[in-house]
Order: sequence, then structure tokens, then C-alpha cells
Amino acid sequence: MENFIETKRIPTCWILSDGTIGMELQSIALAEALDLNYEKKIIKPYWLNRILPTLANFPGIPLAAEAGEILSLPTPNILITCGRRHAGASIALKRRSKNLTYTIHIQDPRINSKHFDLLIIPEHDPSRGSNIITSKGSLNRITPSLLENEARLFIKETQTLKGKKVAVNIGGNTKNHTIDHIMIKKLVVSLNQFSIDNNCSLMITTSKRSNRLLQQELCSLTRNPNIIVWTSGEPNPYLGFLGIADSVIVTSDSINMISEACSTGKPVYIFPFGKDSKRRNKFIQSMETAGIARYFNGKSENWDYEPLNETKRIAIIIKNRLKAENII
Repeated sequence: MENFIETKRIPTCWILSDGTIGMELQSIALAEALDLNYEKKIIKPYWLNRILPTLANFPGIPLAAEAGEILSLPTPNILITCGRRHAGASIALKRRSKNLTYTIHIQDPRINSKHFDLLIIPEHDPSRGSNIITSKGSLNRITPSLLENEARLFIKETQTLKGKKVAVNIGGNTKNHTIDHIMIKKLVVSLNQFSIDNNCSLMITTSKRSNRLLQQELCSLTRNPNIIVWTSGEPNPYLGFLGIADSVIVTSDSINMISEACSTGKPVYIFPFGKDSKRRNKFIQSMETAGIARYFNGKSENWDYEPLNETKRIAIIIKNRLKAENII
């Protein structure tokens, strides 16, 4: 009798991205948590798909305005997309695969969930359905081992800092609000006073949304020897600072940044920064109610909580579904 060795099915996986870092990182985090060997495909979303994603169901509607090599390649077993702008591309690729590609979409596309195999949407969004998984905040790659490894890379840069070390993650302009000089001044003065009053050090990083004035004003803080500021260049110390920090201050303008901070298990202070949307306010309130984060009040405090680990939790759910459908 012949002995048969069962081989593990290795599905192909694509991540579609237009280069928007926040969305791309969520897709990558999920693919890694699913142990998938993924390929990142860069596209330029087709304008009509962005406005009316469901039209991508119809032949003649292109997958993307610029699709690169995608159209000449066999469609993948699994497709991961993030953000409403990529919903149409997901629908178009599933159509092109003759419904063979299993589509996983992150964030609420604001269309019927039937257009995807799985939807992962934040708890603070209203949509619900049998193929919808809700998450507390944004998916991310934060794990204790990742932070530990990244922290090692920046020990030298932070070894002269005195007292407790606080990572400060700064956002900036959003599509609905521009940060003005008054808000910038309030932030800078508050951070400097926080360092002085609490005898602690600040490790500040900015984002691509931080405008030049904001970066310049933050850099002025380095007159305080216990404050260091990163605004550009490689390597980016963002994760390293999170790993080194005893606590985290994060501006209120980004659910992604807040979610990452709340995944560290360290005290998180949220600094109100500009006009927050109803969705962000609802999310921040949920983190406050859960005892994970507190609004910045100028005081250094300590508290414990179970860190967010939504990527791992959701990956387990998805793996079970993929196994049930014989995809992995």
C-alpha cells in the first residue's frame, strides 16, 4: 500500500495598495498574522470605482486606472484590500477571477457586504452582517517581540535621556481639518511643560501629515536636553520609541496611531489635536471607557490594561473560515 503524505495548501495572496501607508500597513499586518506569502501590487484606483464601487461588477469597468502587471497575471487565491478607495478594485478582481478569488476587505466600504467574502470593520462603524468581523480599532503589526527588537536599534540614541521615557506620536492635517498655529503652539508648550513638571524625557516622531510649521516648532523643543525629535529620514524610530517608552502620548487625529499605542500595553495619553470626527470620538471614548487610554492632562500616571491584540484575534477567526472553505 502506498503511503500518501498530505501537503499543506499554500494559497497565493495579493495586497492591493496605492501607497497610502496607513491602509497598506493594515493589510500587511493581517497577511502576516495569517502566515500568508503575500505580494504587494501597486495600483492607481479608477475614479469611477472610488465613487461607485459596485459598478466594478460590470464588464468593461477597469480594475484600476493604472494596474501595472496585474492584468497579465493569474488571479490570486486571496486578495486583501483596505479602504473604500480599493473596494471597487476588489470587486473587479473577483469578477475577473470568475468568483474564485477570496476577497477580504478592511474598513467599511459603505456598500453591501455581499460584494466581499469577508469584511473587517471597526466596532465604531454601524455595519453588521454574517460575513462581517468587527475590530476594536485598526489592525497593526505591534507585538511585544517586534517592539523589543525595534527598541534595541535605538538604545544608543536614547541612553542620555533622563527619567521616564515617553514616546510622543504626532499626526497633523486630515482631509477635514487643517492644524493651525494656535493648535501647534498649544501642543509644543504642553509637551515642554509635561517634560519639566514630570521630570521625564520625550521621544517625538512626526508623520507624513505633519506640516512644515509643526515640524519646525517641535524641533525647537530640542533646546530641552531631555527631548529628541525625529521628522524624516531612515531609519524611522517610531516602533523603537514605542518599545523603549514607559508611556505614550498620541495626538487624537489618527485611529491608526491610537490603535498602535493601545497595542503596547503602556499608559496612553490622547492629546486633542484639531477637530475630531464622530467616528474618532466614538473610538477614543471606547478606549477611555475600557481603561486603556486617557486624555492628556499634563500629569504622568500609571495604569495597567490588557493591550489590544485585534490582528491576532481576527486572524484566528479568518483562518478557521479559510480552512472550512478549503482555501488553506
